Amino acid sequence: MSKSFVPLSLPINDNVVNQHSMIHLLIEANKHIVQYETLLENTKINKNIFLNLIIKQEAVQSTKIEGTQVTYEDVLEVEAESKRTNQDVQEVLNYYETVMEAEEVLQQLPISTRLIRRLHLILMSGNVRGASRDPGEFRKVQNYIGNRESATFIPPAPPVLEYMTNLENSINNPNDSFDELVRIAIIHAQFETIPPFLDGNGRIGRILIPLYLYDKKVISYPNFFISDTLERDKHKYYRYLNDTRYKSDWNQWITFFLNAVNTQAKKNITLIKDINILYEETLQAAQKLINSSNINQVITAIFVTPVFRANTISKNTDVSIATIRRYLTILEENKIIFSNARQRNKTYYFYELLDVIRG
Repeated sequence: MSKSFVPLSLPINDNVVNQHSMIHLLIEANKHIVQYETLLENTKINKNIFLNLIIKQEAVQSTKIEGTQVTYEDVLEVEAESKRTNQDVQEVLNYYETVMEAEEVLQQLPISTRLIRRLHLILMSGNVRGASRDPGEFRKVQNYIGNRESATFIPPAPPVLEYMTNLENSINNPNDSFDELVRIAIIHAQFETIPPFLDGNGRIGRILIPLYLYDKKVISYPNFFISDTLERDKHKYYRYLNDTRYKSDWNQWITFFLNAVNTQAKKNITLIKDINILYEETLQAAQKLINSSNINQVITAIFVTPVFRANTISKNTDVSIATIRRYLTILEENKIIFSNARQRNKTYYFYELLDVIRG
């Protein structure tokens, strides 16, 4: 492989993608997304708490695809100030901030080259790998997937604005008869085929998935991520993307993508149900141990940050630090939460929730 790839121009002809052959999978995926959305609206805890938990888990999984060695617990420990940050954790925190910012930016801008560049600037800010490689700017030099001598893919030669403009037009003015899930599968593959930046393309491309579905009103919140599923099959993920380029095998890729969507929707359904059950059980257990209406606030705050310090819970509940420490001691004695047993600046862990989220 020695030549830069020249991507096709969107839209893809209907005779290239056989949507009819995927109809059963499309019905299943859309059905489970609706079921997930319904459960989210009726969750026992505030849906924003649930969304915050899964966005952080998404941030971990999406950066893990890129080779970072960080866990969900690592990120929460840094946020709780019980561990110093490092590049891997900072990349996860940047991803989280980018996702949170994306919804706000979308209120001001359509999904466009301008929006994408703005998100990339946030993703690559601070002391992270790639921070010196033109954050927020489309690349002006050739890049390679893998080593230059043995690249598995040589992306299009710069400038890439023409390709990104074509992608932007396809997003906002689609000229095909495809289902929105099929469209975002094509859009994601096209973005990764262009890749417009010198670094961070995979993460931005995966953030665009829920952002697009939210913009098209397929979901009510830009929070439906599939990185967890993709990370488990990442070599298949890369291979099928490459097959769209060199074999024009779009049906294989789209089928894989739809299966990932369906799998993730079902996992999210199970996750909401499990968190609802855990919340009710934990609240009931705590109420038996502590006869105070404040305990409801405390348990809710622990679900927001399952790795925490006493001052965090006090701040988030307006309950005095002395009272919080007394409550936490009781909860720890009864093995509802656990701590690192330090005398000062003790960090607590709500492992049952962590286990549910980590799957």
